Parts: sequence; C-alpha cells; structure tokens
Amino acid sequence: MKTEILFYIDTLSGGGAEKVLRTLVNSMDPDLFSITLCTTWKDSAARELKSHVKYKYCYKKRNPLNEIRFRLEAAAGLVYPLHINGSYDIEVAYLECASTKIMAGSTNKKAKKFAWVHCDPRKITDAPAEFAKKSGVWYKSFDEVVCVSKNVKEGFTELFGSVPRAAVVYNTVDDKEIKAKALEGLPSKACKRRLTLITIGRFMPQKNYPRLLKAVRQLVDSGLCFDLWVLGDGEERPEIEKYIAENGLQDTVTLFGFQSNPYPFIEAADLSVVSSDYEGFSTFVTESLILGKTVVTTDCSGMDELLGKNEYGIITENSDEAFTAGLRKMLSEPGLIEAYSEKAALRGKCFSKEQLVKETQDLFLKNV
Repeated sequence: MKTEILFYIDTLSGGGAEKVLRTLVNSMDPDLFSITLCTTWKDSAARELKSHVKYKYCYKKRNPLNEIRFRLEAAAGLVYPLHINGSYDIEVAYLECASTKIMAGSTNKKAKKFAWVHCDPRKITDAPAEFAKKSGVWYKSFDEVVCVSKNVKEGFTELFGSVPRAAVVYNTVDDKEIKAKALEGLPSKACKRRLTLITIGRFMPQKNYPRLLKAVRQLVDSGLCFDLWVLGDGEERPEIEKYIAENGLQDTVTLFGFQSNPYPFIEAADLSVVSSDYEGFSTFVTESLILGKTVVTTDCSGMDELLGKNEYGIITENSDEAFTAGLRKMLSEPGLIEAYSEKAALRGKCFSKEQLVKETQDLFLKNV
C-alpha cells in the first residue's frame, strides 16, 4: 500500500525552497508514495510537476478580496479544514512561517506531521525570542522538524528546544538535469564579454544585494574589469535599478530577471557570489559546485557544510568590508579562480539526486 503524503507551501514560484520542492516531489518513488502538493494560490509553476504528483490549491486567484479571506481563515485555523482537508498518512509544511502556521491547523489526526525549516530562525527576525514565542505553538503540532543544514538545526534548537525533535536533511537537487540544461547555451540577449560574476536569488532584504553592488562599485573604482549577471526578481528591484543607474554601473551589472533555465548562465560565468545576511542551505551554491564554479560567499548557514573551511570556495565574514575583500582577493590573484574551480568540481560530485531523495524518503518511511 502506498503512503499518502501531502506537501503544503504558499507558492511554487520564485525562490530556492520552491525549486527544491518541485525537484523532490518529481523524484520521489511513485510506487512508494501517493503525492499531493498544495499551494495557497493557483500557481503556473505547477506545470513543472510530473504526472504522478497531484496538484491542488486553496484559492484560484490572488487578489485583495482573497488575501483578506485568507488572513481571516488563517487566523481562525480554517484554511486546512476548508481547503486542504484529506486523509493523508504524512503531512508536510515545506516552509517556515505561513506554511507552518496553516499546517499546524490540520484536523487530520492520523497523519505524521513534518515542518521544514530552510533558514536559521535566529536570523529571520530582529526579535528572535518574540518570534519563538509566537511560532512555538505551531511547532508543537508537528512530530518532527526537518532542517536543511546543521546550522539551521542549531538555531532552531536554541530557540525552540528539542520539542519537536529536529533532523537534518539536505535539499534535493537534480545534478544530472543541471548539467544537461547547462549545455543548452545562453539566450541571445546574454553575451559573455569578459570575466563574469553571477548571483541568483529573489530580490529581497536577506540577499543584501546593496552589499554586492557597493562591492562592485569599489572594485570597479580600483581598476578591476568584469561583468556581474544578476538573475531573479522581487520587491527590491526598483531600488536595485536605481542604485545601478545612480552609480554608473550600467556597463558592469546586467539584470536578467527570472530565468526558467539559469544553468547556462552559471556555466558561462567564472565566479558565483552570495552577499546574503542569511541563507538556509543555498541551492545556488550547490548548483554552482555541481557545475564546477568557484564561489565567494558571506558566512551563512550551511556554507561551511558546502564549502568546508574555505576548501572549496571562499567564505568571508558577514560584513560589507570582508565580503568586498574576499571578492578583491579572488579577482586579483592570478590563477585563484581556476584553482578553486577544480576543487569545486570535486565537491559537486557529492550532490547526487538519488542519494538526497533516498535520505528524504527514508525519513518519511521510518515514521509510518
């Protein structure tokens, strides 16, 4: 008999967690699991789900009226019984905050419940103790919390204690698909002219793109010549565009927006860069390693697990000055990018989709 499993997430579009979830459910064994994926809003990214994954949503359209309805129903604990209700063996809230709150209201008493945590909860708010007090009641409804890195688990345990118990399971990425799609070539609007840096992610505060752009400005002023490709979109795009224009970076920085296939960009670039204040377990860095790309990143959750102690890339202190210095070192020392690229390619071989999916499936199966 198959195990009935439900995954719930607010949206399937946008960030790394959403992409990882699509890869996970598409790769799970349909002979072992009957999989349903539910989003809050009807999502066009559901077309990327394979035929064995059943898709449902709570609200057909995202508009002001439905947003008010969602907030009211969420506050009353009615989203699950009104829109999700089912007889699943396992139920998964695949993202912290809203998804966790909704699934904490599950009325399915028989299901084992899992809550995925993608970011260090100590860093997603300026008031972690207050956040823990508010959201702790949600986590008490779950049988197990799944953290995407050891750092995330440390942060969760520090804030919430050991109830529920927490495990570490790394994000699922499709290494074979990444390598295959990387060979499709750049779109016509992208042309590599010189040494190229790349960053990918949603335009949101945690990514700290102002830090990256300030570093670029300083490096260009010091005489270094390179391009920066930025893939992604989000609420901070107007501010980023304004900074680029006001600081004369139009010839250095190109915003390519969201790309359904970012891998030719990573393949063509020389250096992957992460300027974030915090991460969970960076999908972008994992994909960069799979493609043998050198990485410079701030010290975020999961980076030491991905890169070792600067063995497979450079991890700087999480400050503007240290990040700029790390980029300057990588761009200035002859042969350094190439040397790290060879090490990155070796590290990338560790991320096999088959192994990562197996670890996740084993976690579920031992709980049913």
